[in-house]
Amino acid sequence: MPRTRSSFPSIICLFFLALLLATALLGCGGSEHRFGNPERNLISISVTPSTQTLNTTGQTLQLIATGNYDLNPYSQDLTSSVQWASSLPSVATVGPGGLVTAVAAGTSTITANLSGYVGTSTITVNALGQPHTLTSITVIPSDQKTNVIGETAQYIAIGNYTTSPTTEDLTNQVTWVSSDVRIATINASGLATAIGSVDTGVTTITAISPPSSGVAVTGTATMTVSSTGQNQLPSLTVYEFGQATGNVVSSPGGINCISGNDAGCTGHFVLNSTVTLTAAPANGSKFGGFSANCIPVADSCTAKESNVSSCTCQLPMTDNATVGAIFNPGP
Repeated sequence: MPRTRSSFPSIICLFFLALLLATALLGCGGSEHRFGNPERNLISISVTPSTQTLNTTGQTLQLIATGNYDLNPYSQDLTSSVQWASSLPSVATVGPGGLVTAVAAGTSTITANLSGYVGTSTITVNALGQPHTLTSITVIPSDQKTNVIGETAQYIAIGNYTTSPTTEDLTNQVTWVSSDVRIATINASGLATAIGSVDTGVTTITAISPPSSGVAVTGTATMTVSSTGQNQLPSLTVYEFGQATGNVVSSPGGINCISGNDAGCTGHFVLNSTVTLTAAPANGSKFGGFSANCIPVADSCTAKESNVSSCTCQLPMTDNATVGAIFNPGP
């Protein structure tokens, strides 16, 4: 009897040991647990945004692929891990990192695939708008001549675009270059200075499009310098640009410029005097602004006629000068 009483605790221990062993064996044979650690399984992929409309060809959109799992953490960013594809690359393309680019009007399904799990996003391209693309630069005047060493000449860069506004002043945005700095130099504002280290010469003035325009676009003009003469009555020339029309007059008088005069309108004014220019858009036109070297001084145009704050500007006649005036189609 003492032997039987002492074996009872051993039987209990053997029972729990067998139970623990059975549990361990079941864990080893299960598909979701190994050695007591849970196995996290991918159950689906979501792409955000799930739908998107792009209105401009060339417009881009970043898609995000998120993996959904059965255990915590229940989600994970898979954007760089999935395989991206577009059902219609002619409408929209997608790069390895999920960046979509609109190509043409239509609808394309973008898929993100990983191990047979697929998420989708529907991209619609309306192509209602077109990129505001710089196509050319016009430099005015096309040629300037000076007989005085140290005399300055203002150049204006006018950008021509594919969409409205089709004409813009880029004078302070372009990069200015003189082909021969022995003849003339030019600063960042398009103001050239006659150097004349050679008796007579011609230099090419080039305006290079701003880096933000993407493709390099240039416009050129020339400057001719000789080393004799004095300039007591510097000239002011006004050039009108754009697809609309208007009139620019000066005070004191001397300039009465009407759109269509491709050669510009020139007046001579007393050295160091101040000239006021006033622009008046024609019917169906709006004033797009003077070039940056002529400083706006008064709000003389109505909001309907103009898309800038002033149609009047002033310019000190310290030397020969050039001013651009832009007229665009109005409402």
